Formats: sequence, structure tokens, C-alpha cells
Amino acid sequence: MFFILSKITSFLFKPLSWVLLLLLLSLLPRFASKRRKIALMILGIFYLTGHSVLINELCLLWEPVPFVTQDSSLRVPPAKVCVILGGYSGFDHSRNRVGFTEASERLFYPLQNILNHRIDTVILTGGSASVVMKKYYESTHIAAYLRDFGVNPNRIFIDAKSRNTFENAVETKKILDSLKITEPVLLVTSAFHMPRSKACYDKAGVKYIAYPVHYLGNATRDYNLEAWLIPSLGAMDTFQTLLREMVGMISYKITGKI
Repeated sequence: MFFILSKITSFLFKPLSWVLLLLLLSLLPRFASKRRKIALMILGIFYLTGHSVLINELCLLWEPVPFVTQDSSLRVPPAKVCVILGGYSGFDHSRNRVGFTEASERLFYPLQNILNHRIDTVILTGGSASVVMKKYYESTHIAAYLRDFGVNPNRIFIDAKSRNTFENAVETKKILDSLKITEPVLLVTSAFHMPRSKACYDKAGVKYIAYPVHYLGNATRDYNLEAWLIPSLGAMDTFQTLLREMVGMISYKITGKI
């Protein structure tokens, strides 16, 4: 029920949904006298949620500090077991191949350590995040993708059941217990998603080394005049992602998942 409810209400976290609802309200006769105010509200939504500087600063406040080392050969924290959270790929059925999203750093940053055996056990989390069309089970397809790279299938373990971060943590704990792994694992996910992931894995009792990748915030803060003055659809999309994550953290807290 929690999973289905989260999918149904996801449209509420989109600024364009707010704009659409306000436009629909403005068409109703009873709101005719308030159309000027509604227009100002719509402009405010576009400007604030699309303000590149404001949204970037929010990202920098939310996202954890990245892993940094002076050792150029050590790009990933040392760990023998790596847990990669899903949500970075899909499947192109017309071309019969895996496609990757902007969150693909979740897989590709630790990939070198997987291939050179610095990481000897890989746990891929994530089943189908779709409510109805359950055609793509991410961890299953990514396991096949890694095997094509020459990764030993015996080193890959998948969780194809979980549909959200809470279930990721629960299923990962079951896999680790079955393998009798007690040392800290490398936990890899997008930086904006790491706070909620850490809370879930803490709740599940998993020891981990957090390795955030795919940062939304630009720490160089190289803002130009356009960033200060002109709203950006890219910034609006980033705000939408950040808002959804914050609401997810709150809902997890309320429902006792963290």
C-alpha cells in the first residue's frame, strides 16, 4: 500500500503539476476574480523552483560531502563488498538492450574496482518500480550486463524483490546474513538519495561505508548572470528530485521505516 500510494501521489511533487492545477483553477468561473493572483503564483513557482542558484545551494546543503583522496589509484573507498542501489537504468525493448540514466554513476564509479577484483562481491538491489507494467527487473538485467564484462556470476548477488529504499535495505540484510558477511559494505547511490539510504540501512542493521555519487549540486558555485536572473527548466527538474527525496525522508520517518 505504501509503495502504491507513493507512486499515485508522486505528481504532487512536480512544480509543473502545481502550475497545471492553478491554470485549471483559473478557468473556473468562481476564480475569475483571482486570475491575477493565480498568474502571479504561477510566475513565482517558475521563478523560485527554476532559480539555478537557489536550487544549487539547496542541493549543496542536502547532499553529503563526497569521498576525496590524494591517492589517484584509490577513487573508491576500499571495501570487499559493494551494494549498488538501483534506479539508474531501464530497458529498451525495441533494441533489446539496457539503457542508462544520468544516475548511472551508481554503477560505473565502482565498476573499475569490480573488474580489477578490489571488490570481490557485488550486491545489486532493485526489482521493478512500476505499479502495473512490471517488464524490467533492474538487478537481474544489470547482473547480466556485468557478466558480459567478464564478472564472475558467483560474485554477483541480486535482490529483484525490492521496490523502494526501505525494501532495498531489508533485502540486502538478508543477502548479507545468508553469505555470513559482517564487515562494512560499500554503499553506493546518488548523493541526493544517500541521506535516506543511510537511514534505511542503519535501521536494517547493515554496516556500511557510504559512497555518494551523481551529485546534483555544483560545489564550484560558478554562477553567471543568467543563473541569477533566468529560471531554468533544468533547475526545476532538480528541485523536483530534491523535493521528492525530502518528502520521502519525512514519510519514512512518519511510518517508522527509519
